[in-house]
Amino acid sequence: MRYSCAVAICLLSAVAALGYPRPPEGTENIPKLMEEATLVCKGEVISAPKPLSVADAPRMTGTATVRVDQCFKGDPGGGEIRVSVDSSLPPGGGPAFILNPGDYRVFFLKSLDGKYAVVDEWFGALRASREIAHAPGGGDPKLLLELDLDAGLHDNDPERVLDSIRMLGNMKTLRSTAELKTLLDAPDLLVKTYVWQALLRLKDYSVLPAVAEFFIAQPEAPRELFLPRDRLFAMQDELVGEVGTIRSLDALPYLERFAVSDKRFLRMEALQALRQIGSAHSASVLLRELDDPDPDNGFSAMQGLLALRAADSRIEWVPTWNEFRQSPQFYAAQTREWWRAEGKKRTALPVNN
Repeated sequence: MRYSCAVAICLLSAVAALGYPRPPEGTENIPKLMEEATLVCKGEVISAPKPLSVADAPRMTGTATVRVDQCFKGDPGGGEIRVSVDSSLPPGGGPAFILNPGDYRVFFLKSLDGKYAVVDEWFGALRASREIAHAPGGGDPKLLLELDLDAGLHDNDPERVLDSIRMLGNMKTLRSTAELKTLLDAPDLLVKTYVWQALLRLKDYSVLPAVAEFFIAQPEAPRELFLPRDRLFAMQDELVGEVGTIRSLDALPYLERFAVSDKRFLRMEALQALRQIGSAHSASVLLRELDDPDPDNGFSAMQGLLALRAADSRIEWVPTWNEFRQSPQFYAAQTREWWRAEGKKRTALPVNN
């Protein structure tokens, strides 16, 4: 990802990172959070300490009070809970878990020293819609959360709708994607990109035709992104990243199309996906991409072709990444000659190229 440091996404987060490296926002593993938490609830922060800048202060010594509106797992035993937070900020930067009065979050918590602590300082308190699904209590926690996130898709605040979409995608699996797919007809292109990403993360590749059209219509994202001005470009980058995670043979026609795109980073991610899938059907695309203007993509295409050979097939001339970068045309030609003379015949898979 290529974001300007001046507008790091962490500025939008419940966790104040102050320049400290953090996982990308929106990459939470909700099933893991649900499993590790003994209490999963959502509600509003009604009081919290104002953090001070203090050197070498101990972590999580402050207490925030949260009014609970809905619980999906566990029983808080009352309408309010106390959550451990940081009451100080490291002057030189560092991780700090900060809550502010008025914040509305889904909390993933565990009991600790008479209070609750988030199970993950980066993703343990996620922004959430105030819309509530009136589902029967005592059900499956993951399903209850899914129903509540579905309700959040109808929030009047567009930002909370986007939060709900992203969390639904990060559920890994859903009982139903019907509510999510109602937003595929949204007039706002940014909303559509969030829905496409969520469905790709849910391994629903029915949206690939629309994603392909989006990539064609969009110029390549600039190297530095300034938010919120470049928010659509940021989502374009994230969608390109999702392409690299696809492992489905059903998606091959689109991955092969992306691998010869006029957009460098889309080609890069598609080639990575093709390498991992390892289908001989992609050999013609990999052969073409040996001559990619970016030698890193050419090297990836070479590795993809070499991975198709039979397990007992050994090659002595395979270059290192640095060697390929120094002489990409030479090694592209050598790979192509190897494929014609030997690789195509020794592949462990059927090939039509």
